[in-house]
Amino acid sequence: MSWVPFGMEEGKPSVLVDGVPDYMKKSLVDWMMQAELLLCCGGTSIYGEKWLDEDTRYELIKEFDRRTRQESHLCDDTTNKYFEENMNADLIGLQYTDYLLMKLDEDMRDEQCIFPSSEEFHSHIQNLDTILEESGSKWKVGERNSICGLEERVDPAMQQMVDNAMDSSSGYGQQLSEAWHYMFGREPNYSAAYEAAIKAVESIALPMVEPNNKDSTLSKAARVMRDQRWEFQIEAREENNVPGGVIQLLMSGLMNSQPDRHGGPDPVAVSREKAQAAVYSAVFLVQCFKAGLVRRPAS
Repeated sequence: MSWVPFGMEEGKPSVLVDGVPDYMKKSLVDWMMQAELLLCCGGTSIYGEKWLDEDTRYELIKEFDRRTRQESHLCDDTTNKYFEENMNADLIGLQYTDYLLMKLDEDMRDEQCIFPSSEEFHSHIQNLDTILEESGSKWKVGERNSICGLEERVDPAMQQMVDNAMDSSSGYGQQLSEAWHYMFGREPNYSAAYEAAIKAVESIALPMVEPNNKDSTLSKAARVMRDQRWEFQIEAREENNVPGGVIQLLMSGLMNSQPDRHGGPDPVAVSREKAQAAVYSAVFLVQCFKAGLVRRPAS
């Protein structure tokens, strides 16, 4: 059982908040400062307390400014004073948190880095996820391009499904991971999310449907499934059914509904809703093929 704050209705989901609300700011700033201490540790005192190397922090923030292509002025003050007096906590605060996550992840994976320990980095990353969850933030700790970063919090059931599908070193797992993080990352790219969603399904479906056709595509595989009358465990009534079933229709629709597929002088931008539908469809299709629920008809 979890504690429900007085005055809130048990079992009723609260609205997730964007940005850095006032009640989360102190916790997030404390987390940033501890992250800086881990990343810019100049050594320890005789009492075992770490001290911050200001020159290393200066270089860290200069890199942040270069990567975000902005002048944050974080170098001008301590992190806590900066966010107490600066009105850019929502944008800069989330960007800097995302950046610090990436740097912590880098150092945690660096086998040459023995102090501070990788356990300290890992624990601090987990602490951020707790802060975000308890604050009702729409952001959580995830991965983008195999690097730790902020990503949008989604329905837990869908998250569990996609985690299962992405929990693989296979091509489809990696492509699905890319699609997910392009969709829900701090800087979403809906066109790239749609493209990666198609590639994820192609990666698992094409070797099954057309293993000897190197030029196969998702829509071509869908036609093969239609012509060969592939089977899926759930179909419409016979009078409403189509050869090859609903799966091949979804595969064909996924590829042929891509707005910017054919390019041209005036390409249509991929909307958030279109990309989200593509990514969710890819999760479903990958899971169905992975579980063996889509199969060639018995001869």
